[in-house]
Amino acid sequence: MSADYLTPEQRAFISRYREKWQHIGLSTERINQQQATDAVQAIYTALELTEPEIIIVDSPNAAFEYIWNLLKVNSHTILGDAIDSSYWSRIYRNLQSDLLLRLPVDLQTNLHSLFENDLAEEYDNLLQDQLEIQWRDVFEQHFGNRVNVASHRHRHFIKNIFSSCRKPESLIAGCSYFDFCIHSLNYHQLKNKLLILEEFVKNCGWTFFFKNIAIISNHSTTISIDSNNHIHGEDKPAITFADGYSLYAHHGKITLERTRQRIDDIGWVNLLEKMNTVEIDSWEEYKLLRIVRERINVQPMQFLKATNPNTGEVRVSKVSMRFASVIEAVRWVNQRRT
Repeated sequence: MSADYLTPEQRAFISRYREKWQHIGLSTERINQQQATDAVQAIYTALELTEPEIIIVDSPNAAFEYIWNLLKVNSHTILGDAIDSSYWSRIYRNLQSDLLLRLPVDLQTNLHSLFENDLAEEYDNLLQDQLEIQWRDVFEQHFGNRVNVASHRHRHFIKNIFSSCRKPESLIAGCSYFDFCIHSLNYHQLKNKLLILEEFVKNCGWTFFFKNIAIISNHSTTISIDSNNHIHGEDKPAITFADGYSLYAHHGKITLERTRQRIDDIGWVNLLEKMNTVEIDSWEEYKLLRIVRERINVQPMQFLKATNPNTGEVRVSKVSMRFASVIEAVRWVNQRRT
């Protein structure tokens, strides 16, 4: 039995459910904090776990910053163990198992392919790729290239953060398929099982599940796409968040040059905030900053920091230690960019 056996009316409903769940899963509306909290607590209850402390932040990057601030002072036990995808997905698998008992396998296979959502997958992959590159850089800048037990443990933990993360866009295809089966194929007895997933997708952004704390990111504030339904921003970020975090993409591909600069800026800003920094000179929106030596194996470094007075965007460039004047450093950086 294949999807060809569906009635014309049933087939027409497929696009409706695809559109419904794409609208839900890629929403750019600000989340309601109480509804987001309730949705996440319902998941912990379903998994028979103690309800966690709920932290709500403006972007997935801010969630990483929250986790990083605990990791770098060896306080990750405050989070508790990560609730990885194999454990969390029990909710999804239970619903899928119920359908397996009712629908022929070949029909399910055909239907699954009809609900795949390339835009949602692209959004997920681009954002995760950028975050992975960015936070790898932050670790290298903080720990250097030294190989030791402490840095290895932290690096390993960061690599597994994504295992704790549930993303609403990654559930769009599955939930639209379940929704179609429940309402168009009349499996209404499964409606309550879908509700817990629907409330999560509707009310939460990327969410990091740990035993003691759940960190919920807000939705992105803008998602720009081209005429072929690819993530794309023409001379502007394609994805932005309320805290200013953004991603540049050109027809579904990360714009490497702009992204590299953005990642460098974020990484250096984080480093400047964490290290012992001295202001050497300033002029208008520019500051010449030096990281002084705290340990014998950490070399002093100097940076030019520029803060856009209109947007608050920060640009950071590493400069030579020979500069004592911020104007000299500005001229040098501008010559390199021309």
